[in-house]
Amino acid sequence: MSSQAKPFLMGSETEYAVAGREATGQIHADDLYRMLAEVLRRERAWMADRDDFPGQYLQHGGRLYLDSGWHPEHATPECFTPRQVACYDKAGEALLDLARRRLLEEGRATRVSIVKNNLDSVYPGECTYGTHESYTCWARNGETASQLLPHLASRIVYAGSGCLSADPHGIGFELSQRARHIVQSVGHNTTAERALFSTRLRKVSDYSNEGWFRIHLISKDSQRAPFGIYLTFAATGLLVEMLNRGLRIGQGVHLANPVQALRDFSRDPWLRVRAPLSDGRQFTALEIQESYLAECERAVQHGEMPDWAPEAVWYWRQTIEGLARDPLSLANRLDPYCKLLIYQHELLRGGFDWNDLREALAKLALLRAAYSEPAFRAVLVESATGLSAEATSEYDQARAALGVGQPKELERLRFAVRLQALDIQYHELGGLYDRLREAGRMEDVILDSVDVERATREPPAGGRAAARGAFIRSVAGEEDWLADWQYLWHEPTGRCLDLRDPFRGAGTLVHLPVPPDAEDDDGPADVLELLTQRVTV
Repeated sequence: MSSQAKPFLMGSETEYAVAGREATGQIHADDLYRMLAEVLRRERAWMADRDDFPGQYLQHGGRLYLDSGWHPEHATPECFTPRQVACYDKAGEALLDLARRRLLEEGRATRVSIVKNNLDSVYPGECTYGTHESYTCWARNGETASQLLPHLASRIVYAGSGCLSADPHGIGFELSQRARHIVQSVGHNTTAERALFSTRLRKVSDYSNEGWFRIHLISKDSQRAPFGIYLTFAATGLLVEMLNRGLRIGQGVHLANPVQALRDFSRDPWLRVRAPLSDGRQFTALEIQESYLAECERAVQHGEMPDWAPEAVWYWRQTIEGLARDPLSLANRLDPYCKLLIYQHELLRGGFDWNDLREALAKLALLRAAYSEPAFRAVLVESATGLSAEATSEYDQARAALGVGQPKELERLRFAVRLQALDIQYHELGGLYDRLREAGRMEDVILDSVDVERATREPPAGGRAAARGAFIRSVAGEEDWLADWQYLWHEPTGRCLDLRDPFRGAGTLVHLPVPPDAEDDDGPADVLELLTQRVTV
């Protein structure tokens, strides 16, 4: 690294959708999470979450907890390289899949579905699950957004996971699931009015007096293929590292409307659409990526980048050139093109084209919005048997309004429903993606199963994640420990592992005598405040 290099970390947080059944009926998502978490507490060393969330920190240094909306969220430990991020992201999948399989083996559930994606297939425009990225940034916050926005809009060519789409301006397929939910270029809200570049700084751990803050991005898709995870963090991480070294990026490719460009790029899986720049020129997503890549390659040649940079720019270059030749040539390593290839095959086999699919998806959306679930299902099976009088009336209205009686119309709707199910199955743990990988159709490229299994047990070396994971293993079995990203605390004895420095590979064990008035009905004492007055053991 150059003398200008500053400490740098990155990581991801991924939300999962869950559903399950037992002999007596459906398992509530809250209860299912607790069942999954209980299994992992048997399988791995853990420590209870300090926050009010039902959660735990695990021996690999990361965190699993129940997020708002009753779904599990896995946060990777703090990582130094994009390979590590991809590995620990996949380790989150492996841990949840391990818990899923144990529940089935033990007979505690008859069906458990865990889905790593970003959309509800029934209401894709209304419901989205998130995956968030974090990067250590030493540049001034106000200078980062404008330089990164063209990259964030155009990286969709490898940062998406692909999805079916009824958008009338598209072909029936989009590169990104999150694109339709991004509504502004810059903003701080991550659950409404979502921004391409998030300025959210809501916790003391999001910034420091030393001058760094955490860039928190929300526009990336949840990806099953590890190469897509790797490349997203590699390219974006390199650009943040350039900013950290005082270099400027994105010169000459400022978009006139980044959000519109993001959506236009997403609707064109063949990567031909051009978006207007602020100077009046028009660039494709690949041309914008090429500009950023060239800037990184020059920085690497000058020795101004981290040790992992040469490999990263090589993979970045290979990907951009491969996509320029034929997007489907990346179907064995990137989710959207794998799904695009599958859907093209299904369309050919079913005797339909993309326009048929897009129109059928739009009609399904109208049907679901206007009529009850029983009437909707009756239309698909073409039978009103067993319906109430009200539902029967809806059934007749729906068939007339949607022209279901016309030749092949019902067949088109059923075909679209089948592809919607296929889209979910691709993202389901143990589902279509995993079967394709086992059959050799998908390539991990930058990691293997041994790497992922190790990452479910061991934290990345260096940084506070290593100290966190090692300490959790060392006190496994002791009761009353509570964990936070910045400390591990044992209130009965006052022992506390100070982890406030994210870049330090060893925490400081201190003693925190709790004043009588430090605890109230709202919960445990403010450990961070107590740490400012600590007494070293």
